[in-house]
Amino acid sequence: MIIDAHVHLHPTEEVGKMVVEMIKEEYGVDYYSYGTPDDYLNDMKNAGIDKAVMVSFAPDNQLKNNNFWTVAITRSGKNRPAKYPMFIPFISVSPTMNGRTPVEELEHKYNWGMKGLKIHPIAQNFSPDDERMWPVYDWMVKHDLPITAHSGMNIDNKSDLGEPNRWIKVLESFPDLKLILAHLGNGFWDQTVEIADKYPNVMFDTAIAISHIDSPTTLDDEESIDLIKTIGSHRILFGSDYPWVNPGKDIMKIKSLEISIDDKKKILGENAARLFDLK
Repeated sequence: MIIDAHVHLHPTEEVGKMVVEMIKEEYGVDYYSYGTPDDYLNDMKNAGIDKAVMVSFAPDNQLKNNNFWTVAITRSGKNRPAKYPMFIPFISVSPTMNGRTPVEELEHKYNWGMKGLKIHPIAQNFSPDDERMWPVYDWMVKHDLPITAHSGMNIDNKSDLGEPNRWIKVLESFPDLKLILAHLGNGFWDQTVEIADKYPNVMFDTAIAISHIDSPTTLDDEESIDLIKTIGSHRILFGSDYPWVNPGKDIMKIKSLEISIDDKKKILGENAARLFDLK
């Protein structure tokens, strides 16, 4: 089984084009696709991907609508099957969101079938150890659900709110929190190793960090192998960061590394299947 643990999807081609073109124009970051569900479904088939985790987020004034769309397309109705049952829905909250409180939003979307939470501290402008988020972490622990958090450098070259060590206070307060640090710390490799050593529950995804693309924070093969061996392959999830990255090429990149077949199977799907309780 292959599971892509880091996918951003957009409800329409128009919305997707607006988002990726805006980011390209403002930050010079190129993209692979507009990122509609059907676009990714085609890539899933071509790359042999079985499941994908939707980790989209949005500005506060669009957050609830984005959350609703995320769970709606993955949820079966009374007289209809789910449109995209192969997608695993993560919603997002922020301490400054409009209307419902973050915990109220979690409760509401939990009843609609959400499977986890995505936060982007830099883009959403709050620190992971902001105590306004404490009720969120408490809720996630009680419901045994994972959080995927952007970590490390952002496309705007900001990093302060995203550094892995920002999670230390949270992990000390919530030792049972299921946390996935995206991008393997995205340039802050020493902090990633420190977190991995101190907090055995923390997982990491490969998006951008171990990839066929050539970004400033993409590891070369030797660095990738060293980090995998240091952290342990059992704690790393394959993530593509679609639609900015072609998931099929990233899978081939991981398969090409000089690590064991068992390590590759764990990273490409077995770890995620265990974490998300997939059969």
